[in-house]
Amino acid sequence: MSVVSEERFASGFLWDDYMRNSEKNLERFNDNYDKFKLKEEDAGFFAAVETPLKVLILAEDWCGDVVQSLPPIVRMLEACPSVSYRIFRRDENLDIMDRYLTDGSKAIPYLVFMDAGLNELARWGPRPEACQAIMRDNKGRIPMEDIYPRIRTWYRQNGNGPLVTEIRDVLERIA
Repeated sequence: MSVVSEERFASGFLWDDYMRNSEKNLERFNDNYDKFKLKEEDAGFFAAVETPLKVLILAEDWCGDVVQSLPPIVRMLEACPSVSYRIFRRDENLDIMDRYLTDGSKAIPYLVFMDAGLNELARWGPRPEACQAIMRDNKGRIPMEDIYPRIRTWYRQNGNGPLVTEIRDVLERIA
């Protein structure tokens, strides 16, 4: 069964449109987008993906994880000639978001990988697994305001390498 219709998928944002329609974190978004570069081996992999795929991305410009991960995710998907993506605002598309809860919460960014007919093939989100473990292992045990600094520290220490690996792993399984 299709996640969304062709018309709805087409109504999502590409990167430039998303940025024009965003208000928060613009400098950080653009900086993360401009500075992200794939290693040569990874660039070759993404460029060689031939299976036609569509990726629905749920995001919001106020979310720190989106600011961190969406720019490299878009760069990776843009490197795949057979992959098209669209970004949807989570809070304006709760019917979609409610299908993809993470441990009961509307965590973003969230990616839904689909075939050309918009049938779901795989999911990813909202963070690389080792980073998500920080949330999973601490939520409900310590205050949220103590968890987010740990997540930011993880991103600083690990960069985008784990994100690239996980997105690549998804594509290797389905493409």
